[in-house]
Amino acid sequence: MSRKLELLLTIIGDLLVLSIVFFISWKASSINNSVTSWHAITADIVLLLFWFFLFQSFDLYESRQKIQLMNEIFRMFNSIWLGIIILIALAYIMNINFVKAKGFLPSYVITMGSLLGWRLIWRGLFGEYIKPRPKKVLIFKNGEPSEDYKGFDIIKEMKFSEINPNFTKGIFKNNNFDGIVIESNGHATEDILSIISRFAETEYEIYVSPKLYPLIYQNFLIQKVPDSALLRIIFHPLSNWDRFLKRVTDIFLSSLALIALSPILLVLALFIKIDSPGPVFYRQNRVGFRGKKYRLYKFRSMISDAEKHTGPVWALKNDSRITRIGQIMRPLRLDELPQLINVLNGTMSFVGPRPERPHFVSKFEKEIALYKLRLTVHPGITGLAQVKHTYDRTIDDVKKKLDYDLEYINSLSLRLDLKIFLKTVLTVIKKEGAH
Repeated sequence: MSRKLELLLTIIGDLLVLSIVFFISWKASSINNSVTSWHAITADIVLLLFWFFLFQSFDLYESRQKIQLMNEIFRMFNSIWLGIIILIALAYIMNINFVKAKGFLPSYVITMGSLLGWRLIWRGLFGEYIKPRPKKVLIFKNGEPSEDYKGFDIIKEMKFSEINPNFTKGIFKNNNFDGIVIESNGHATEDILSIISRFAETEYEIYVSPKLYPLIYQNFLIQKVPDSALLRIIFHPLSNWDRFLKRVTDIFLSSLALIALSPILLVLALFIKIDSPGPVFYRQNRVGFRGKKYRLYKFRSMISDAEKHTGPVWALKNDSRITRIGQIMRPLRLDELPQLINVLNGTMSFVGPRPERPHFVSKFEKEIALYKLRLTVHPGITGLAQVKHTYDRTIDDVKKKLDYDLEYINSLSLRLDLKIFLKTVLTVIKKEGAH
């Protein structure tokens, strides 16, 4: 059974159990409206969304292979208790008398028993008797492959020596792979890191043999594959739900900031236009999530066509190309404010690695083995590297900031994002690291 089908059936089962209990309790209550009235249907939809949000927050829609049955039942028990407490509190605030509307309080006891019973039967049977389909993988090897690939369907094997810059397109177009396996005797470190970097920006899962543990442990988070000797590389620890919450937070904060800061944005735009000839906004191609190029927006802080004769170059301290208004904006990061548009349209996040231009990305990919790993998350207006290091001036600065970016990616959490955001505010106030 595929992961999507498992998830769909689990959600449908939860929704059916919750809806049946809700309408039975509605019928048994002293409410005059029928169970088919729009009041009842609306209330049911709102409650279903509430419970779905709560269950997802407790990671109750993880694959059965990733969570033990008793752990799942324990999480379900805790989530239902928390949900009941929240609903009773909301009812008190909204002056809803659950006692008078008899039938609803007993329904939550039935809800708990019904959901626990449903999950125990469904997930228990699924875990014991319904095995997931094997993952279709491509193996890269520089030694003898292991004989035990339980849970994996080997579609093709390739030696490291067969890899060339264009091999991926044809192979993955003609085969429906779920991921890749890197099987090695522990040598060819550069080749191994190069393969991982190449696939880091794709949707394919990457598995490695235990012999590579010392190398992988230095740079990545790893997860043991159930019933297998292989290890799966985790490029960032956020669950799908946490990524969803991060995106919702980005949309909410960027919308709020654009509205609140609109007077300041208009004043800055006016000053830029008066200060020097040229456009107000600076639009530039950057490389974003999974290597996709996008247009980044900034207030122009340099003279128009600043790189016309030099090509892409880094900004220097006391750079003569910076305009008078630019000298005010850059230390306060005011030139970055239009990037709120990028956050709103989803090409950037508030917090993440600094977005880089295609010219430099191509250059650094050749010189730094793990540089592509920065592309496994959305770039950000601010980030750990931005608050802990200065602007790039040399290749050593790039390598140092990459270390911070990888530290951020491997420790990614909403709490860490908040810490970096607050640190950014202090950095701007102190005018650190800007030129």
